[in-house]
Amino acid sequence: MTGDPVDRYRGCLLGVAAGDALGMPVEGLTADQIRECVGEVRVMIEPSSDHFHCDLMRGQFTDDTEETLLLAESIIEVGYFDIETFVSRLMDWGRSWIEDPSLNRGMGLATRAAIEKMLADVSWKKSGVAVPTCGSAMRTAPIGLVYHCDLDMVARYADLQSLPTHSSPAARAGSVAMAVGVALSFLGFTPQKVVEMAAYFSRRIDREFSYRLSMVMEFQDLVPQDALEEIGTSPMTLETVPAAFYCYLNFEPVDALVNAATGGGDTDSIASMAGALVGASQGTGWLPESWLACLEEKKRIERVATDLAFAGARICGKN
Repeated sequence: MTGDPVDRYRGCLLGVAAGDALGMPVEGLTADQIRECVGEVRVMIEPSSDHFHCDLMRGQFTDDTEETLLLAESIIEVGYFDIETFVSRLMDWGRSWIEDPSLNRGMGLATRAAIEKMLADVSWKKSGVAVPTCGSAMRTAPIGLVYHCDLDMVARYADLQSLPTHSSPAARAGSVAMAVGVALSFLGFTPQKVVEMAAYFSRRIDREFSYRLSMVMEFQDLVPQDALEEIGTSPMTLETVPAAFYCYLNFEPVDALVNAATGGGDTDSIASMAGALVGASQGTGWLPESWLACLEEKKRIERVATDLAFAGARICGKN
């Protein structure tokens, strides 16, 4: 493991936001539609006027980054992961977009339904929706960063943070895989080993997800569009998380996010998760200045990442 650990925390969270913002304007389009309309998604662009994110501007992010920051800030608040603190922040967030619907930036139906249940006094232990979408996997990177020294704890807490909103085995397994992947990337393991170990830890919860994740290593000889079509790019965890790992495994850092954003489907989630994996390994040096210059709330993200690194140092010691 090389480099400044604080820089890798920043790289991970900035990678989440940059991937999210890069994929946001083309979310929901097919790969063919993206290539016909904008070509390769290599720069930050604004959504078209008829896109469901048309109220957002170039460089703005969606609920993927918002939830990642909520989880990170809940850890910072108490110095460690506490499910009750995280749930409280989710509920506060829910109240905010109920009062002002414009604050809802594409939140998934499962997350929305679960938060509405919690606001109606349903316990977080029963509020999770058994839909295998990627809403909990896309936000779990802070768990992998803070608890990187103990993969069993990473897996346990990644699973736990999924339950209030996403209770299906596949969704929980995707959350575990992403958190373990971030931890191992942070520790400097090769991408191949990261995929292998993420699949191993997720197998404890969902064997089909683990198999689908491990299969991404078989698609290295395919062109990206064919590989992503084979893996799938829908919001289902069985597709988005393996797609993110595929991009991380097969491309240089910038191209990993470009291919994720150009591959169609749930582009913001796939690119944000690829960004988390890349950034945890590479720090901030790979991020293009043109992306960072227009990235929304860059200072807040850097501050949260720095504070999260202090929490991680207290838990795991200095690296």
